[in-house]
Amino acid sequence: ASPEASTMGTQGMFGRIAAFEFRYQASGPAFAVTSLLFFLFTFGAAASDTVNIGEGGNVLVNSPYAVAQAMMIMCVFALFILVAFVANVVVRDDETRFAALIHSTRVSKFDYLFGRFVGAFGAAVLLFTAVPLGNLVGAAMPWVDPETLGPVRLGMYFYTLFVLCVPTLFVMGAGFFALATATRSMLTTYVGVIVFLVLFFVATGSLDQPGNETLVAMIDPFGLSAMSQLTKYWTAADRNTRLVPLEGVMLWNRALWFVVSFALLALAYRLFKVEGKPQKAAKKSE
Repeated sequence: ASPEASTMGTQGMFGRIAAFEFRYQASGPAFAVTSLLFFLFTFGAAASDTVNIGEGGNVLVNSPYAVAQAMMIMCVFALFILVAFVANVVVRDDETRFAALIHSTRVSKFDYLFGRFVGAFGAAVLLFTAVPLGNLVGAAMPWVDPETLGPVRLGMYFYTLFVLCVPTLFVMGAGFFALATATRSMLTTYVGVIVFLVLFFVATGSLDQPGNETLVAMIDPFGLSAMSQLTKYWTAADRNTRLVPLEGVMLWNRALWFVVSFALLALAYRLFKVEGKPQKAAKKSE
């Protein structure tokens, strides 16, 4: 085959690999079961007084503040299923010995590694959409007291998902993707999740002192501390009507962890070893 044909054959591999991984993850039973559970959590919080996610209080069930708080808290629970998706993409091929076959082709390391990551991360984001959908449907139930509801604002759900939650999922996905790439072990990666959560809660708890609010807000990858500081002096009317703005400590928090996430992906790329790649043909002797 001509060099041009070989080049055309490798073009678009990133998209094909990402699309394959997305279909693989989204068609699995774990995706369906977890989506249902996440939907039921936020549906119950909106449709019932017995289920609470967050502070509750005198804010409306579907207010911007209540929705943002519930969705950002659910990011913590989503961490485990997110790890199952993005960490599994590296370990799975090693366990099935499919990696050696892939690496013997002309698929580049970048296309293979990040195509897998993007596809798995996309499936995780799709799964997480069950969270705002649960709140939206739960608030629409006929038995919910109208006095506890505000107007339906679809834009609020999209804003909270893509501005406040997806960056958190991306940071977590990048971090544990790098860990799985380094260790090639799902068990070690899940242990890493537990250690991370323990250290996170210990650090934020021990630093939760007057004067440390900005520091705590910055080291919180979930953004909950930044949101708490940003809305600390909001009235009930503010919480019922205002979106959590991407400014101040929240903006700096998102920017910091966005940089960290790309650094972790770069680390994963560096740590990922490709074996069995075809060698270039030796030069013809003159």
